[in-house]
Amino acid sequence: MKIKSIYIAGIALATAGLLTGCSSDYLDVAPKTDVSDTSLGDPSVAKGLVDGMYEAMNTQYSRLSMNNTNVGEASINMFCGELCGMDYNSAFLPNYWTSINLENGYVVLYPWMYYYNIINQANYLIKAIPGTGDSHENVDSELLFYKAQAYTMRAHGYTKLLQFFGQRWEDSDNGEAYCIVLRTEPGTDPTPLVTMNEVFKVIYEDCDNAVKLYEACGMQRSNMWEANADVANGIWARAALIKHDWRTAAVKAAAARKAYTIMDDKDLYNGYVSQTSETMWSMNPDFVTTYYWSWGSLYSCNGGYVENWDQGAGAINIDLYNKLDANDKRRAFFWMPDKLKAIRSSQNPGKIKESDFWNPKMVNELNFLNMSSTNIYNKKDKQGFGMLNVVAYWLNDYYLNVFTGDRNLIANKSGLYNLCTIKQKSNNNKRDVRFKLPEGGDHFVEPFPVQFGAQCKFWSIQPYGNMEFPWMRASEMALTEAEAYYHLNEPGKAITALSAVQSKRIPNYSCNKSGDQLLDEIRTARRIELWGEGFNFTDIKRWNIERTRRVWVANDVTSGNVPKSEWSGYDEAGMRKLSSTKYCNGWRFTIPAYEYRYNDAIDLGKLKVISND
Repeated sequence: MKIKSIYIAGIALATAGLLTGCSSDYLDVAPKTDVSDTSLGDPSVAKGLVDGMYEAMNTQYSRLSMNNTNVGEASINMFCGELCGMDYNSAFLPNYWTSINLENGYVVLYPWMYYYNIINQANYLIKAIPGTGDSHENVDSELLFYKAQAYTMRAHGYTKLLQFFGQRWEDSDNGEAYCIVLRTEPGTDPTPLVTMNEVFKVIYEDCDNAVKLYEACGMQRSNMWEANADVANGIWARAALIKHDWRTAAVKAAAARKAYTIMDDKDLYNGYVSQTSETMWSMNPDFVTTYYWSWGSLYSCNGGYVENWDQGAGAINIDLYNKLDANDKRRAFFWMPDKLKAIRSSQNPGKIKESDFWNPKMVNELNFLNMSSTNIYNKKDKQGFGMLNVVAYWLNDYYLNVFTGDRNLIANKSGLYNLCTIKQKSNNNKRDVRFKLPEGGDHFVEPFPVQFGAQCKFWSIQPYGNMEFPWMRASEMALTEAEAYYHLNEPGKAITALSAVQSKRIPNYSCNKSGDQLLDEIRTARRIELWGEGFNFTDIKRWNIERTRRVWVANDVTSGNVPKSEWSGYDEAGMRKLSSTKYCNGWRFTIPAYEYRYNDAIDLGKLKVISND
């Protein structure tokens, strides 16, 4: 077995056991390695193990029974970061939020398994390769580089685990609350729970060691899915946000983004099919490790399963959308009622109005608020309403005049995937809407799934729907600086950092707000800029705000755009409990039973209990 595949196989095998109900627990099928400490002193061997960590972040774990949830880091960001948040509406696993308190639930099993496997792999390298950030004489520079990456990845794993399984800082007793197990040695021996402060100590030290080793080795990464000093500083800033260490967050975020430029319109609308000027860390766009279960095939606007399963590629919560400046360029991503203003009358034969977004004849409540597939206007007998006509024209206009990515990368050459719901086919359906596109041929729109609030932010590369999904961007770091400086009572610096992003998104942007209004401006900017990238849950958790998701009510234009089915089975009191900041012990993911049944050193009684009555 190739060295880089050792841990991939371990993860896949362990996960297969979890999801198929086998008796073997996750840690009963611990990753195996025949790589000795001595052999890891060989740079080529160490590189193989480092490559394995990155491959784990990009790989389709083919033995999973729920394949649409298994593409490494991007999947974690979606399921834990977005579906557990409040700004993203998805037809895939819409009730994910209610699973964070289930000890056998997938939402807690996946991140626990995934990050501890990466951490364990990093532990082998850290132990085997000599040299630290302070002492590294007579150590091969290449080995120092790999050790720096191992430190970075271990810090990343523990930061993510704290975000999900740790207490909100306000509930943490200044970091003395118990949270997760801390493994800094290779292996999966029984290990007790530790406090958040003990985990923070390892994260800070790992990031510090990593940055020093990157500088000492003088080497640079070859690919954007690999870590470097910028990524290490960015992870450091993320960890500092969790514990409200504002000065560290500001300083490390600034260091992380100094080599990058906040992207302009050309990159903003490129769909992440290629690298942008501010990409700091991103998914491997090669389809070799993902094939047809890629993140993009399910969650990009031109993903194949989006059309075939009639479920949509994700939509924005209208309450966030309505908070945006009327001229915000990020509004262009989303199919919302205000888009009707840009539709010509000839493209709106049914005279669709904004209020029709709440018309049950035009929006299918039972299918995640998709635009009803029966609503293409029939010009011959003037029947139908024509909601799909205007959606189709909006999508076509976005593809022609807004999207700036390489169209050759998303072209429908294989016939496997649709092109933003626009397909080339013979004109044999009277309900088709017809277009002419630059690449030639007749293109038509069939009844298709487009949600209320559907997004065109993320596109994918044919034939398998891969993309350069961002794991870290300079905009995130700038907005981290803005938030940190606000809490440091340095509003001038906060506005400067905020404006670095907002001035690229809102023409003639200026900010003279202060106090709570400035904080709300920073938070709103972060929510929209990073929408769909995996930050929403962890952000609103540390902000200590309720998870507000207002349902769609037929013919009520003041209602939200969250399907009622999301709250199925809950009365008003139940909905309030689920939305509360106290839900599930302050949004602390439950430790999986697979860990504590194996790990008899865990004392669950040490975990803090927060009443939600």
